[in-house]
Parts: sequence; C-alpha cells; structure tokens
Amino acid sequence: MTMKKLALVVAAALSFSAAADWSVNSARSSLNFVSVKNDVVAETHSFKELTGKLTEAGEFAVAIPALSIDTAIPIRNERILEHVLAAKQYATINAKGKVDSKVLAGLKTGDSVVVDQTLDLTLLTKTQSLTAKVKVTKVSDSQLVVTTIAPIMLDVAKFDLGAGVEKLRELAGLKTISPMVPTTFSLVLVK
Repeated sequence: MTMKKLALVVAAALSFSAAADWSVNSARSSLNFVSVKNDVVAETHSFKELTGKLTEAGEFAVAIPALSIDTAIPIRNERILEHVLAAKQYATINAKGKVDSKVLAGLKTGDSVVVDQTLDLTLLTKTQSLTAKVKVTKVSDSQLVVTTIAPIMLDVAKFDLGAGVEKLRELAGLKTISPMVPTTFSLVLVK
C-alpha cells in the first residue's frame, strides 16, 4: 500500500469515528427532581436509568424509564408510578431536541460552553417545550458531559398531572404538594 493510500485510509477512519453518534452512559448520568410538601419540606428524588443518543447533526433523544424512579420510600414510588406517572400505560418519559451542531464541532478537549437548550419533554400524553441552561464540556474526543446550570422548573399542571399529584397528597395526608418541580440532570455521553 502506498503512503498516499495509507493516508486516505487513516483519514477515512478518523472521519468515520468523528461522525459517530454519542450515547448516554446511564451508570454515570443522573436526573434529579425536588418535591416540596407542606410548603417547607423539600426532598430530592431521582430516576436511576437514562438512555439516549446525540447525533453529529445535533439531534438528541433521551428516554427515562418511569419504573426507575427512586424517592427512597417504596410506597411513595408505587403511588407516584400509579397515580402521577400512570407507568402501566406510559412506561417512558421522553425528551428530544436539536443542539446547534456548530457548538459541538467547535469544542476542543477541555472546553466548555453554556447554552440555552430547547427540549421537548413528553410526560404521559402531553409534550411541553422547555428551555434548559446547560453546560457542555468536551472531556475527551470520546466523552461529553452535559449538565444543567440551573434547575428546570417543571409545572405539573402543564402536563395534566395535577389530579395525580392531588391523589398523592390525599393518600399521604399532606396539606400541600407544590405543583412546581425543580429538575436537574448531568448526562455523560460517550462515543
């Protein structure tokens, strides 16, 4: 093989690896949300599983299995799954959107950029367009970290979850459960 052919093969291999999609590393990623009950008691909860992809074109999709919820109290998990998330009918919460591919292409290893990212979040049958202020860091050629800079304020009423939250409040014997749910995430994406 001539040097020219070898250079072309290497260049093709490098461009192929650079064009690969990014996948969410579930074990190293996190999604947390806070509930506030009786106006003063705040508790942090999480979803333990996340899957997703980010294409080189900038399109992303993240799936959150409802059954991976962890509130640290099994009966509360069961009640949220049944009355709020209707997990038997809607097993997955989905987020999707598009990142400016120029932002991704311009990042060098060690660089970070803060962007206002629009995402479409689907809970049960409702989809809402939200904006998240996120920091994207290129850790290496094969790893990105995307984290929220500030919590995303989810309004359960906009997803028609108010009746389920009211049922949860009633079952728990609480005065109130806030309809606003601060949510944060940290996604580790690998090629």
